[in-house]
Amino acid sequence: MMNNEYIVEENLSGTRIDKCIVALDCDISRATVQRLIDEENILVNGKNVKASYKVSTRR
Repeated sequence: MMNNEYIVEENLSGTRIDKCIVALDCDISRATVQRLIDEENILVNGKNVKASYKVSTRR
């Protein structure tokens, strides 16, 4: 299993996590991201999220 870490930049703050990951990683499709979220393979700060989760920048 691969472990990727993404850092959200200001221009993506407030974007749905599925759209954000696709914007940050052009090698993955949105459908794949949504499947990974459904399988609980995508975490934010160690917690499972839904595809509708809105990302924010670190402060």
